[in-house]
Amino acid sequence: MYKHTAEAYVLVPHPERVAEKVCARSGNYCRSIDDMGADRLLDFGDARAILRLTEEGLHLQVDAQDTITFYGIRTLLLGSLCAVAKFSGEHVEWHSAGSVPFGAM
Repeated sequence: MYKHTAEAYVLVPHPERVAEKVCARSGNYCRSIDDMGADRLLDFGDARAILRLTEEGLHLQVDAQDTITFYGIRTLLLGSLCAVAKFSGEHVEWHSAGSVPFGAM
């Protein structure tokens, strides 16, 4: 169980391509990246990020044991999104997430 967890939804064109590029940019910072159907799981050891593809964008979930890692991964994801997609990042709203990723979907 992770101590810190949050999720957000981001509208981006061509979400599959964007997810691939975000994963490529994040690869040097995580242990592994697993492709699980519509999800991409980035394993950071004591933290993880899940990117779920939708037709119009990406659901993001970040889970971590400590605060610095939690905010660091969120910053890494948003910075990568801003670099690879027409996306400003200004209006991303992070919400507390439950134990099940994207449970409201």
